[in-house]
Amino acid sequence: MDRPSFLVFSFIGLISMVTLHLVDIWLLEYEGSLLRQFLLEWLPLYLIWMGMMLIGIFKRVSAPPRNQ
Repeated sequence: MDRPSFLVFSFIGLISMVTLHLVDIWLLEYEGSLLRQFLLEWLPLYLIWMGMMLIGIFKRVSAPPRNQ
């Protein structure tokens, strides 16, 4: 997969996950266990998607120019 496509898919995945998280909070209306649920279920997903975005950004910035 080329770098721009990887970055676009990472961005779409991160935005989709944030949307799902907000819908989950809005529909289920958690009372006391919101922090525990965030740390156990959502934080690892956020870290993975943000890591993918950072890889896409830094790989794109640090790529040497192609000679054609």
